[in-house]
Amino acid sequence: MAYCPLNKYQSYIYSESTLSLRVRCGYLPIDPFFQKKRKKVGKDEGIAVWGPVNPPDKLGIHGTYVAVDWDLCTGCGVCLEVCPQQLYEWVETSGHPTSEKKAFPAREPDCVQCYKCETQCPVQAIRVVFGGPQSPLDMLASYLTMAQLIGGPLYGLVFGPYLGLTIPFYVGWIVLAVSLPFFFSPVLYFKTRGKSADGKGIMDTTVIVESGTYGIVRHPQFLGAILTICASILISQHWLFVLIGILIVWVTPKWIREAEENLILKFGDDYKRYMERVPSMNFVLGIVRLLRR
Repeated sequence: MAYCPLNKYQSYIYSESTLSLRVRCGYLPIDPFFQKKRKKVGKDEGIAVWGPVNPPDKLGIHGTYVAVDWDLCTGCGVCLEVCPQQLYEWVETSGHPTSEKKAFPAREPDCVQCYKCETQCPVQAIRVVFGGPQSPLDMLASYLTMAQLIGGPLYGLVFGPYLGLTIPFYVGWIVLAVSLPFFFSPVLYFKTRGKSADGKGIMDTTVIVESGTYGIVRHPQFLGAILTICASILISQHWLFVLIGILIVWVTPKWIREAEENLILKFGDDYKRYMERVPSMNFVLGIVRLLRR
């Protein structure tokens, strides 16, 4: 451990092995609850800015899911170096007391939640959280998935199957019962086994979860969504839920492909080895492999 006076305003204890800083003299890192305590005062190139802002002395927090407190940022550049997605850019901030350039999360939606920038920022000026679906298509598909999960079975209960077919109706309820543990896998396993940091959501995992349904398939939530679609169609037997199901099935391969790419960036070779052991969506093969292990 070595003393590192970064500037005349703050002083810290610096660990060269971890690039982490410990606060001295009552100094605090970025507020993890800034979204509740601060107001959004505008946008900078589409990225939210959280006040108070009073240039050049007060610049606020830039970003929501990848948030950088510009009043703490010293312009060291660690975040630009370690980010696998290269989502940061330099912005000149002449006259600010801590530095005259800041890291700007210009491509915030590209974040894969590897947390390298957050954990290696020497002044703890960055906070990264899972942002959920970002594109309009992904958001629409997410809402429609929940509508399918609730609407199809509810329609079947209230009005009965649209086509009046009894056997598919009861088969649908069986499929729905099977699908739910897969669909809600993040809720069931991430909270206790994902090792999310304090104050973060269950999706902000820092380790690969390989137990439970994640020991059968790599993407149990997507598998659960497909099974839920099938169940909803069988129970309701209504054309509307068929159309919704087609859209969700069409977008699911895109979600899986993006998730795989992001997880490889996040976990590296550990995730590649996990891919070799556990299939993506084939739960029959997954059960066979699980029994052999």
